[in-house]
Amino acid sequence: MNRWRLSIFILFFATTSVLAQSSSDLKRKQQKLKEDIAYKEKLLKQIEEDSRNAKSRIKIASQKIEQREELISVLLEELDLIGGKIDQNQDLISAFENDIIRLKEDYAQMIIQAYKTRNNADKVMYIFASDDFDQAYRRMKYLQQLSDYRQQQAGAIISAQSNLAKKRESLVTQRKEKNKVLNNHNQEKVVLNRERQEKAKKITQLSSQESQYKKELIRVAKQAEELRLAIKKAIEREMTVTNTGGGTKGFSITPEARELGNNFTASKGKLPWPVDKGYVVAKFGQQPHPFLNQVTVKNNGITISTTQGSRARAVFNGVVSKIIILPGIGKVVMVRHGEYITVYTNLKETFVSNGDKVKTKEEIGVIVTDKGNTEFEFQLWKGTELINPVYWIYQAK
Repeated sequence: MNRWRLSIFILFFATTSVLAQSSSDLKRKQQKLKEDIAYKEKLLKQIEEDSRNAKSRIKIASQKIEQREELISVLLEELDLIGGKIDQNQDLISAFENDIIRLKEDYAQMIIQAYKTRNNADKVMYIFASDDFDQAYRRMKYLQQLSDYRQQQAGAIISAQSNLAKKRESLVTQRKEKNKVLNNHNQEKVVLNRERQEKAKKITQLSSQESQYKKELIRVAKQAEELRLAIKKAIEREMTVTNTGGGTKGFSITPEARELGNNFTASKGKLPWPVDKGYVVAKFGQQPHPFLNQVTVKNNGITISTTQGSRARAVFNGVVSKIIILPGIGKVVMVRHGEYITVYTNLKETFVSNGDKVKTKEEIGVIVTDKGNTEFEFQLWKGTELINPVYWIYQAK
């Protein structure tokens, strides 16, 4: 029986440790999702209802809904986990109850036996009736062990009863916790349904003004192309012919710049964000429009939405190669890292000048806020070719 009880305790403590770890992981995930949702709600409150902001508003709202769905999924996981804990506790309570019954039955038998031999003279006679000294010693040890065992059994009963009481208290707490999580889950579902309805209503409203938004798309696309050409020309001016026989163009790379480029390449997927906090609202390349059917938009980088007053920062050590000013786009800072160039657009003021050396996370400038919307495009070039920056920034996918 002791071996059986030991197995129960080993299984209990091993499982409890795993469940506690899983529970803390789920709570951390919930907290992170709630913080992200709250941040997006803050962004949406700042952004004014304006045709130029409609795409960003829908994108942020969509991301918020996706994270709310994930939060509900995590809450369901926690409900399953708590349900598992409750089942485990109920099994343990049954095991303790059965254990107590067996211990009491054994103890009762020992008490009856002790009552029969309660006379000390009987015990002495039992010892003196031995055939020799060794047998007498063994009988004396047996009586001592019997007494010790009775005390152990009494202690085991008290311990089992104490554990049973704790498990019953724990069960009550777990059921309360389950009800609390279930209420949170139901509340989140109500909010999710409301947000989905609001988004669908907003998309229907925006889609009815398709011609207005298509004009806005043409204007934005024209600005983006002007910026792309301006950046490309600036890069080409930095390049020199590497082969005199009508060969190709390339940067005049010093050993220092070559090492910088190699270090930049080695940091792929680990570069810090170009802002302290924000969310990607438009990915690189051709993407479907968030509310206009059969319409695609092209991005030369990734567009990040952030809070008012946010500052763009360098994602790696480099040298400011060019600052461009374009109407409707604001100031654009280009930072070279060997053969790679990072571009920070839509800045209202800059803290750097041409030729300045910048370090990783050094602030470059303040991002423009237009109608409450604070966002900028971050681009990555290799020579005169645009590449997708999402694979270079830490956890940006």
